[in-house]
Amino acid sequence: MTYSLKRKGLCATLYPGVCAVLSLRIAEIRTQKNLRQAEVSKYLNISQQTYSSYETGRRQMNYETLCLLADFFEVSADYLLGRGEEMPSYLSGEERALIGQYRTLDGRGRDSVRNCLAFEASRAPGTAKKQAM
Repeated sequence: MTYSLKRKGLCATLYPGVCAVLSLRIAEIRTQKNLRQAEVSKYLNISQQTYSSYETGRRQMNYETLCLLADFFEVSADYLLGRGEEMPSYLSGEERALIGQYRTLDGRGRDSVRNCLAFEASRAPGTAKKQAM
């Protein structure tokens, strides 16, 4: 799905450059991560309709929502606002895939992963010294 900077809305009318880039970027990142608007809105604790309004530029988000979205999408607020050209990537592709899989798990699955990681970390060289400190 392709989004265009030509989309117009209240936010785009009031703040044309920033809002157009913001709405474009959140829509693109969401689709790249194969997420539905309902999933993002649940994380933000807002309605799907409100989140949709952010993506279309009909509504301007507050600072708290901007920060939550940046954390959720693992990018900087500057990137979302158009102040950076490339999405930062401090995780490898494999690490991003593992995190994505972890997020799809229910509570039991997440507990299993945490237990497995704790076990593997405890038998790794030098870990026992770090845990004792």
